[in-house]
Amino acid sequence: MMSEANDGSAPCSCGSGVEYRRCHGTIVDPVRSPGNLPLNATEFKAGLAGFPGQLQQLHVVNQFPNDDPRSSVPSGGAPGMYEVVFVLKRPGFPLVGERQVSFSSGLSGDSHLAICPPAYTPPGSEDVDRIVLQSIGDDGPFEFIGTANESGFLGKLTSRPIRARDRFHAEEIAFRALAPSLSEFSLQLDIPLEIAQIETKDLSTESCHVTITVPFFDVPMIVAPLSRTEPDFRGIASLYREALNSNSPVYQFLCLFKIIEALRARRKKLQRAAKAANLNHSASLSEVFPTAYHDIRTWLDKLFYVRPEWSLPALDSAVPLEVRGRLFDEVIGELLNPIRVNIAHALFEDTGRELAISYDELPDTRKIARLVPMIKCIARRMMKTDFGDAFLAHIPD
Repeated sequence: MMSEANDGSAPCSCGSGVEYRRCHGTIVDPVRSPGNLPLNATEFKAGLAGFPGQLQQLHVVNQFPNDDPRSSVPSGGAPGMYEVVFVLKRPGFPLVGERQVSFSSGLSGDSHLAICPPAYTPPGSEDVDRIVLQSIGDDGPFEFIGTANESGFLGKLTSRPIRARDRFHAEEIAFRALAPSLSEFSLQLDIPLEIAQIETKDLSTESCHVTITVPFFDVPMIVAPLSRTEPDFRGIASLYREALNSNSPVYQFLCLFKIIEALRARRKKLQRAAKAANLNHSASLSEVFPTAYHDIRTWLDKLFYVRPEWSLPALDSAVPLEVRGRLFDEVIGELLNPIRVNIAHALFEDTGRELAISYDELPDTRKIARLVPMIKCIARRMMKTDFGDAFLAHIPD
């Protein structure tokens, strides 16, 4: 959205040297509410706040007359019965357009798992049109109805009514009940089973929330079309691209954390080399997270080449409350490294170590996903400090 105070033909204030209308003037403010929706709506356009690639929940809360007891139900739900719908997709094939949000009733879903005609006809069950998955776990027995799309591939899994404290609790226990079955299907059949979105509905009010992934922004080509030759820079850039290309928060975490580890190791190497050559090599300045929202906005503007207006969810994601004012080294050592150890050791390094994280546990994966924007900012800030002549060189530090 172009600012009235900014002449579109004037140079962009970011320092790129490009006209504002061809640089930041091309970025539309994403934070817009869809407003009131028709009762029979199956999809809508929505402003998506937060960092690109980050999970976000969109809440649709039905309104009732004041004398209706349902009007007193909190927006997140109350103890009662819930329905949770998991919509699947084939990796790399989105179900809807970017920034288009659809309720589960408007989606057929898709996967590589054929469950009924025309894709697959089970022996003796020519008229089958769904499957039933049963799960008994720590939260009790659950049952899910799997329905196929028009091609016969599993597209959606809908829970039977679940008793839960609120919508968030319903989503958590439903995911915990269903995910092990999906993981076993993936293992046994060697196919991915990716959840595109989760819709959780309060059956007493029909209010719901939809959990989706925020898409990336379209940006203009305002970087020089050349490749840096320094191996360290190339290696770090390749890891960063690998993180952004992945839809796994765990893998993103590992790639971005490896960038941080590599940069810290490089700093120590340069210090040792300078000392051995009797040269002065100043240690990197202490890197600290900003505290106030104004300072966080200014800090982020120096780390991202083309950026939208920063929404409040984006600011909170980039610099969570618990790290504000703290040194990078403290946060890396006390918060991030223990998670990295739990992930990497359990998966790769010590075969005698038990798994400390289950990716079928929603709180575990959400905890990791919540930290990815912050780790991305740490990596970019360190890159700007160490490669200031190659990375975001036009933005004053």
